[in-house]
Amino acid sequence: MARQKVNLPYDRAADGARVNVMKAAELLGCSRSWVYKLVEAGHLKAFRIGSRKGLQITVRSLEGYLAGQAVGS
Repeated sequence: MARQKVNLPYDRAADGARVNVMKAAELLGCSRSWVYKLVEAGHLKAFRIGSRKGLQITVRSLEGYLAGQAVGS
């Protein structure tokens, strides 16, 4: 019997590179708690991978947020 491809509801690999909260805070020049607030507000796209890796933020969403902040300044 041939193996069937499973369509996942969300393909995390399609978003490209990702970083943890500490690295995101470093890139944004802010605190880790501020990164969590940005995720909660929907400004950054993030997801959990298991329980040990914690929250992962996509680099693409970080770049988009920084570009929006540069335009808004």
